[in-house]
Amino acid sequence: MILMITGTRTGIGKALAEHFLDAGHDVVGCSRKPATLDHPRYRHHQVDLADAGPTRSMFRSVRQEYGHLDALINNAGTSSMNHFMTTPEETSRKIFDINFFAVLNCCREAVKLLRKSSGPSSAILNVSTVAVPWALEGQLAYSASKSAVEQLVRVMSKELSAFNIRVNGIGLPPVHTVLTRTVPRPKIDALVARQAISRQCTTADIVGPVEFLIGRQSEFITGETLFLGGVH
Repeated sequence: MILMITGTRTGIGKALAEHFLDAGHDVVGCSRKPATLDHPRYRHHQVDLADAGPTRSMFRSVRQEYGHLDALINNAGTSSMNHFMTTPEETSRKIFDINFFAVLNCCREAVKLLRKSSGPSSAILNVSTVAVPWALEGQLAYSASKSAVEQLVRVMSKELSAFNIRVNGIGLPPVHTVLTRTVPRPKIDALVARQAISRQCTTADIVGPVEFLIGRQSEFITGETLFLGGVH
């Protein structure tokens, strides 16, 4: 399997890349900064996904080297946790540029390669967050951008069904990553207490569901966002 995972320099993206490389797959990753992974089956692209031009160039390079993709995992994201009254418009637009428009652009470019997969179906997986169903205070722009991603999953799954490309999402509770490390511990604990499974999510908890949602076991699943930890 040849996968592309965005945001592979740290955190969840890096953990997913390492897992799929260990499983024998080829992984194409990207981030705005240089790679932190060194593996013969890993290709890294240093690119700002908010810029459509370099994003298209990255996918052209993937086409030239591999010819196709079997899965795309849109993991890269950003957040700013402030009251909406004190959040500058520029910050809100940046959040949407990365969390929604970059995802949309990556999907558009990836479809050209996913259609060439030799498997019975290829897959797109987009990352969402509990900030959507919980409507968390202080995360208006962030949760709105991820809500848009969930709608993208629902609509795009229908528009791509004729190409045998499945589109799903995975909704994450608080995970110890770059996005959450500045959040005060009491706030994280309060969020974890709202889950049915009352402990913080780890990257190891995410690997299995991701592998399922992009793999052959889920060939009859599309248009869904699976939330982890029992958050509803």
